[in-house]
Parts: sequence; C-alpha cells; structure tokens
Amino acid sequence: MESLLRQTGRMIDLIVESLEDADEETRLRIMERCGEACAEAGDLGVARKIAEETDDIDEIVARANDEIAWCGEWVKEGDRITAVCTYCGCPLVRQGVVKLTGAFCLCSRGWVKAIFEALLKRPVRVELEKAIGFGDEICKYNVHYQH
Repeated sequence: MESLLRQTGRMIDLIVESLEDADEETRLRIMERCGEACAEAGDLGVARKIAEETDDIDEIVARANDEIAWCGEWVKEGDRITAVCTYCGCPLVRQGVVKLTGAFCLCSRGWVKAIFEALLKRPVRVELEKAIGFGDEICKYNVHYQH
C-alpha cells in the first residue's frame, strides 16, 4: 500500500510540474479546483453544518478554528478573515506524499475558498499574500467577503 501511495504522489508531482508550462490563469483554475475537491472530501460538511447553525461571523470564525483543521488561526479583521501559517496546510505535503511547490499553495487557496463560501453562504475572494511554496517564510491567506 505504501508503494502505491508513493507512486500516486510521484504521479501527482509530475502532473503539477507539468502545470508550470501552462499560463498562470490555467494553473490557478486547475489547482483551485483540486483544493475544492479536497474540501469536498474533508471539511466542507463541517463548514456547511456551522453555516446552518449560525450567521454570526465572529462565531463562524471561532467555530472554524475549533472544528476545521488548518495550519493557522483565522482572525476577523474588518471585511476580511486572515490566517498566517508557519507550516504548509496541505496534508499531502505534510505527510510527504507530494513535494511542496507553489502550485500546491494554489490548491490550498481553492480549499480556503470552498470552505469560506460554505461557512459564509456567499462568494468570497481569497488572496494568497505569502506562501512557503513561493519561497516566503509563512503563508498568509486573506478571505475577502461582502457583508
């Protein structure tokens, strides 16, 4: 089983490396969709449950911190919600299945978008201000939403 996981990780790495040949918009669209799929397979149900139980943004942020695993703490700052991570939030990277690359940071951006659109029940814009996979020392995600 471990060799199959290693083989799958290598295949994913090669696919992601191949995306470097694609334009930025295509790479972003593909990797964000991967992040959305990851959210669907994991914590999206928890986010939807939280959204059903409260509309209070402060409570939503607090519950997201308590109930949804992430690499940093979400903090409400005006009309945005931010998180700073000192390590990669991707479980595939953390478990050594795939290599950390900037493309996986785009995948995490899609995960954040899916989770917060479910939590807030409205479209959001996710800004990846800094990313370890891009050579920064931290990752910083900003979730922009309309009141």
